[in-house]
Amino acid sequence: MINTSRFTKILVAILLIFVTKQKTYAQNSKNKFPEFASYKTWGFTFNPVLNRAPNYTRTLGNIDIKGNSIPGVNFGFNKVIQPERELSFRYGVHLNLLPLESIQFRLPDGDIPGFTNFESNERTLGQLIISVPLEMELKKQMGSRIYFSARIGVNLTLLREGSVEGTVSAFVEDLNERREIFGIRGQTRKFPIYPNLKISPGFYYMTKPILYQVSIIYQKAIPNYFTGEYLFDNLEISERTEGTYSLSGDQLGIGITLFLRKSQKKLKKLEEKAVKNVYIN
Repeated sequence: MINTSRFTKILVAILLIFVTKQKTYAQNSKNKFPEFASYKTWGFTFNPVLNRAPNYTRTLGNIDIKGNSIPGVNFGFNKVIQPERELSFRYGVHLNLLPLESIQFRLPDGDIPGFTNFESNERTLGQLIISVPLEMELKKQMGSRIYFSARIGVNLTLLREGSVEGTVSAFVEDLNERREIFGIRGQTRKFPIYPNLKISPGFYYMTKPILYQVSIIYQKAIPNYFTGEYLFDNLEISERTEGTYSLSGDQLGIGITLFLRKSQKKLKKLEEKAVKNVYIN
């Protein structure tokens, strides 16, 4: 059992060290990429992702079940601190479409009266949940408008305690009854914050109105989002089958972030500030 109080203190300490180190570096480094200061520090991000398939482990019986990867999406806003630095820090607020389950199985003929080759292939998505990415970013210029970007950090997902349940039923006409043949139940843990490690290499492309960033997103969940069990029963031939179920929260996807150019009024102030700093120095 995780000591949530101790875990929270450790997490806060890590984040404080992370921010302090970045702040110290920023104070001791020069503005290597002043052109980034021409764009807003808030950017909109849209990320289509593929969630890792659920894991099913049979503990009793002989019916096989497997899961497939679940497509999803997350979107929101990112805030970059001192983007003109070679090493910068960013955080954000994202909404994520929560994956719940992916179920694929086939039953032998005769297990359900009146059915041959009974097959189920379902994917289920849940509600939107909030996550907060905290990342450090390193930039390198590759061309006049192209910059390589490498981000690493954590993505803190807020998932309240709860459960998810699903069933598969078949209507048997001869018996005039609906027979429940499969059931699954998953449960979150009690502590609602789920830390995920996140790595995102990619590129910036700079145009006059918009700064584009396209990245590959890899997220590795530390605790599973859901763990539970599944059951096959009420079948004519096959014996009762039981097993365990888990959904990790791992993701692989593409991140697209847009930073709009600042207004002419703000750009003029930046130029005046730069001239003033040169004069003072």
